[in-house]
Amino acid sequence: MIRVFLDTNILLDIIEGREQFLLVSSNVFDLGIKGQIQMFATPLTFANCVYTARKNVGYDNAIQGLRMLKKYVIAAEMDDEQVEVALNTEAPDFEDMLQYEAALASKCDVIVTRDKRRHFPLNGPISVLSPEAFLNEYF
Repeated sequence: MIRVFLDTNILLDIIEGREQFLLVSSNVFDLGIKGQIQMFATPLTFANCVYTARKNVGYDNAIQGLRMLKKYVIAAEMDDEQVEVALNTEAPDFEDMLQYEAALASKCDVIVTRDKRRHFPLNGPISVLSPEAFLNEYF
């Protein structure tokens, strides 16, 4: 089974009902609900979702949305080792490196993100794809 790391923006699309991105992000998430992929996100992702979504949908709705999503998303490993590697890697975005290292530790095959900057390593062992590219390539 494909192990998919979901970047924060994918979960926020669903929690906030972001019209422009909701369909494609939901299509990726539905694969997890159907058991066709395993989905992962870090504890940091959950915290960032609450922080961001509470401004747009309110704290209670943000928590309620995350509770629903968490039923299908496995918390990725994030410990001292991932922090250490991320801190000592030349990269323009510490948070993205931390997420990448957690995806590696959780043995994910692909990172799905809408982040066009993509500060994730592009030539590493994990593919970094947009939701559209992921669906086209794997399904």
